[in-house]
Order: sequence, then C-alpha cells, then structure tokens
Amino acid sequence: MKKLLVLPVILLFIGFVSCSDDDNKENEAAAMMEELGEILSYENVELKMIDSDTDDYGIGFSVTTGEIYKQSEVNEENIAQIDLVSFANQAFISFNSPDRDNNFKEIEGVKSTLIQIANVEMTAEEFDSIEDDTLLKDLSVTHDNETQRIDYRGVFLFKTAEDKIGAIKVNLLNAERISIDVKVMK
Repeated sequence: MKKLLVLPVILLFIGFVSCSDDDNKENEAAAMMEELGEILSYENVELKMIDSDTDDYGIGFSVTTGEIYKQSEVNEENIAQIDLVSFANQAFISFNSPDRDNNFKEIEGVKSTLIQIANVEMTAEEFDSIEDDTLLKDLSVTHDNETQRIDYRGVFLFKTAEDKIGAIKVNLLNAERISIDVKVMK
C-alpha cells in the first residue's frame, strides 16, 4: 500500500520540478531579449511622393505596426498610429511629422515626430549593422526646423511621440516613390 502512495507522489514531484524549470527558462529568455534591446526592423517600405499622381503607394507609415496608409485611408481612427509622412515637391524629397503635414495636421489625435535629416553622422553601413538598440538609445535627435532634402542611400533619424528613437536608410528615389529601411527601438 505504501508503495502505491509513494509512486504518485514521486511523479507529482517530478512533474512540478520540470514545469518550474521550463518557466525559469522562459523567464531567462525574456530577460535576455530585454538586455539585448530589441528593435523593430522594416525593409523596403515604399511610400509615394505627395505630388505624384499614383495611388499605388501609401503616404504615411507607422513604425510601431509597420503599416502603410494611403492618403485616402488616414482618419481620426488611425492618425495616432502614423509616425512619418512622405513629402515631395519639385525641389525636395523629404519626410514630415504628421502634425506638420498640411493634409493631416488638423485631424484630431495627430502626433508629433522629431525628424533630423541634416548633420546625421550614421552611414548606410552603420545602419545595416544595427541588430539591437545599443546604437539607437545613445543617439540624440535634433529636430530640423525646416524641410531638408534627403539623398539616395542617406540615413536620417527620428524620435516618435513615445520617445522611440529610430533611423531610416533610403534605398530608392524616383518621381513616384521612395523606398526605405527602418530600424526603431521597440
């Protein structure tokens, strides 16, 4: 009779100990991810130039969700998700903070993003090597007070309303669209 009671107790103890080890391993993995400083990374995000006639590309981008929004899709329900707005005219190709963009600044809930295009010392190679937030969290973003021209393969910085610092590398520029890679603190 004692043998029958001892066996279930041993099995219960082994099961309890093995579950505890799994939980500890998951907690250790989560702590390791936090230490590494996760980033969100997006490649080949295509946005349209505001003065192009095409509706094939969006104009706004959320660095949190990775979603692209066409101009006709932006409204009070989703404006708070948009961090960057593409901008172009005959002289400049650039980005706007949503609250500074003429098409969106009057929509309730619009947010502000600091954008630094001038005097960014990060190279495209340094951008490509970013694997965690180590480099990003040490950056200070100085908002350009006026629109600055961006260049092909150039890198510029931004800081979201939620204080997440990120970098953008330009991959392609033409009359209809811009293609960018984005890396931002999670």
